Amino acid sequence: MANYTIPKINFGKNCRTKAEQAKTKWVIEFTIGDQRKRVSNGLNRLLNYDKKLSEFNKLRDSIENELKEGTYNLPKAKPVIIPTVKTAVKEFIQWHKNKGSRLKTVQSYESKLKYISDELGNTNINSIYHKDINDLMMSLQNDLKWSNKTYNNAKGIYSGLFAFAIDSRYIDTNPVSRIKSKYVSKSERNKAFSKDDFNKIMTEVDKDVMLSMFVRSIYYTCIRPRELCSLQVKHINWNKRTIYIPADISKNKKDGYVHIDDNFYKLLKQYYFNAPADSYLFCNDVVLWGTLSYHPNRPYKRFIRIIDKLGLSKKGYTLYSVKHYSNVQKFLNGWTVAEIMKANRHASIEETENYLRDLLEYVDITKKVVPAL
Repeated sequence: MANYTIPKINFGKNCRTKAEQAKTKWVIEFTIGDQRKRVSNGLNRLLNYDKKLSEFNKLRDSIENELKEGTYNLPKAKPVIIPTVKTAVKEFIQWHKNKGSRLKTVQSYESKLKYISDELGNTNINSIYHKDINDLMMSLQNDLKWSNKTYNNAKGIYSGLFAFAIDSRYIDTNPVSRIKSKYVSKSERNKAFSKDDFNKIMTEVDKDVMLSMFVRSIYYTCIRPRELCSLQVKHINWNKRTIYIPADISKNKKDGYVHIDDNFYKLLKQYYFNAPADSYLFCNDVVLWGTLSYHPNRPYKRFIRIIDKLGLSKKGYTLYSVKHYSNVQKFLNGWTVAEIMKANRHASIEETENYLRDLLEYVDITKKVVPAL
């Protein structure tokens, strides 16, 4: 706390009457640290002595209290106006838009938050309790036939809304924190390929130049399909053998780098070494690069058609299965989980382990010997 002197009122020159004294220039004088302060806050406009003295005394007392509390001259905290749930939802959605959340994410949030706005929208957000949200979610699951996975997704979105409200100083505790998630069985989508199935698929994929390069790019780099479609030749550093994924196209909104191994380096060089720097990597079916990038749905739909054609559509295979298969192969060839995590630009080990969930199907223990007792 800074050193200070007790503030005092300086009444100006001495006058014979109160009326004359009221017309002089008064100031409150004090020092804080090595600074001398003279404050009047416009009160010299008052010409009635008693009124002027009363207001100056209030100002002096206020300054003295702030000096004691160490808050003098500090910015005053803006009063927090508690919004309704409907208004808080709008602020939360706008916050996501401002921070650059993906359009798909914003749309998902809007669709789930509409239910809470319709049901509880006119209630102030600090009046919402655990039971209000719990009852709403049970009703929605029953009425809309939500799966447990959808229920958990909605719970996460509602929890995010109230976490935002805490950060905005509207509430102190999150009413969703006591709601338990529902059990979700292991997903059958995005399963890693069996080696035989992957070889069959790649035989067909390699008949399509663009699709072949697209799938191999996912396999070698684990770059997401949407990110691949936004990458340009300038993001490839041929000398350092890295691909730069800028935050504005990355799913996690963080800058990242991916290493280019020898096999993939040869492929990249074949198609992109002399391409203009501003060219996108996937724009047509022959040359590949160009000025107008393909939408990620194009390679995805072609890939799914091949899976259907081969009669493999019921095995849970998708384009993302290429990443799962790549990560399983890395692990089986001696990569550590930490190395796989870095290669995928994951933020947590848990996220990486999700890509290794099919690993046990590739592990053969029939020839292993159990140590004798």
